[in-house]
Amino acid sequence: MTFGISGNTTKGVVKGVIPELLEWLKQRNISYCLDRELYNFLQLPYHVENDDLPSIAQKCDIVLAFGGDGTILSTARAVGAFGVPILGVNLGGLGFLTEVTLDELYPTLENIINSQYAIIERMVLKATVLHQDRKDTYYALNDVVVDRGGFSRVIRLDVSIDDKYLNTILGDGIIVATPTGSTAYSLSANGPILFPDVNCMVINPICPHSLSVRTVVIPGKSRVRIVPHPQESIVTLSVDGQVSQQFPKASSVEILLEKADYYVRWIQIESKNFHQLLRKKLNWGIDKRTN
Repeated sequence: MTFGISGNTTKGVVKGVIPELLEWLKQRNISYCLDRELYNFLQLPYHVENDDLPSIAQKCDIVLAFGGDGTILSTARAVGAFGVPILGVNLGGLGFLTEVTLDELYPTLENIINSQYAIIERMVLKATVLHQDRKDTYYALNDVVVDRGGFSRVIRLDVSIDDKYLNTILGDGIIVATPTGSTAYSLSANGPILFPDVNCMVINPICPHSLSVRTVVIPGKSRVRIVPHPQESIVTLSVDGQVSQQFPKASSVEILLEKADYYVRWIQIESKNFHQLLRKKLNWGIDKRTN
């Protein structure tokens, strides 16, 4: 078995965690390869195999991603299409996407080595942006957001599903989320929580100027078309909150959203489930009242 290892280089804790992990793997004669950015950040006193994440994905069995949800999202975009399973290790914060904590790391690795784990598949969104003579493609594990990009004016967005007109949304923008992304920005915008294995998408307006405009859940096989009114304002497209593209006024833009032709493969420990994650992260079932 070979582990690929990525990590958030803005978190100083990785300088202690990763070398300890490498020693643990070495003692068990388990091979590994570090993400090159992480390797350069660690400045180890010895050389270890390192490469860029897409290359690592093609020669390892599992990718370990150390950080928070942002680290998982960037790692998933880099390696997801290659089908290599990902295990997220939480280094602090809420961590909806990270499967284990540091305290659980080594018992979890023992389980993985002994094949005591499951793999679940998580839906990915493909966003195709048609802008003037350009065609750009993005992939999102969480969501694609079209909004006003920090400007004070509202924007108008024509929304269609499978080439059938749905609505024109007047407001701050719109979130199109996967089931995985239903616990991210969409949840903050009063969207529903979806279980990760549900095959659907969430279309969630952001602060609409009509009380009748509501979130809708549509089949995963659907194709969503979003066309901003060019005269309204500058429009920004954001992918997983990490990759963005901005369109000026009077631009002709068409954004097509559909399920990608691959899934991100996710390591799930047999002793954990999504019900447990919700209770833990959202403090469900805990009486907060004081006597």
